[in-house]
Amino acid sequence: MFTTLALLGTLALAPSQQQGELKFENTRFTYGQQGTTREGTAFQPGDVVNLSSIVKGLKTKDGDVNYSMCFEITKKGAKGPVQKRDPIEYRQMNALGGGDLPILAHYVIPRDATAPGNYTMKIVCTDLSTKASATLTKNFKVDKTTFGFVKLHYIDRPPVAVAGEPRFLYYELVGFDLDKAKKTDVTVTIRILDEKGKPTLSKALTNDVKVDGVPLDGLLQFRPIQIETNRPGRFTIELSARDNVTKAEARETLYLRVMEVE
Repeated sequence: MFTTLALLGTLALAPSQQQGELKFENTRFTYGQQGTTREGTAFQPGDVVNLSSIVKGLKTKDGDVNYSMCFEITKKGAKGPVQKRDPIEYRQMNALGGGDLPILAHYVIPRDATAPGNYTMKIVCTDLSTKASATLTKNFKVDKTTFGFVKLHYIDRPPVAVAGEPRFLYYELVGFDLDKAKKTDVTVTIRILDEKGKPTLSKALTNDVKVDGVPLDGLLQFRPIQIETNRPGRFTIELSARDNVTKAEARETLYLRVMEVE
């Protein structure tokens, strides 16, 4: 079971060009695990840092790979690691061949005043057959809370779907203010564009949120939006939010590819 930080190695990709040097490739922050690439390295308290990468060059024997993983997260100025796990040994069969190993890591940022700062995530993979090791370090920053989206992702699914397979879009908002009546006054708008940049609907999806008092932990939580994938194509999901009290605005963009079964 995983707690605030998870590291998975459960899928096999196409064979690497050759097995030899152990290294990490295609490292990126994402919206959710296996999600759309997230630009930038800045996050907010209450958000989740998702990191995706591929370990290249593991030695295979009859399809089996034997490796260990360890990681830690450190914060500049802190005396010790914020999160740490000692090496754990794994063995899996790469049924598709090759020595590639996709990995996923995530860290839930605390929703408190001590969270802001500069962090480093460090992951070490060791091939137990050859004793070769590779180290991945990735820096990220947690800013003070401002109006914006957090935890934006497709629930338990990647941004690639087969036609007819729905996606559920989840998000939360932080950093909003209250009006004179002590209510939130936020408007969220979602637009879906096709590959030509044309809206798929004549009207954008709009949600006006007015809630009495301050929500738990200063988070506005929303019911997941169900996106029906009724036709193939490449689509852009544009989310925007406006705090009607402070006039602050926030925007995020996700992508979705829908394919037909061959």
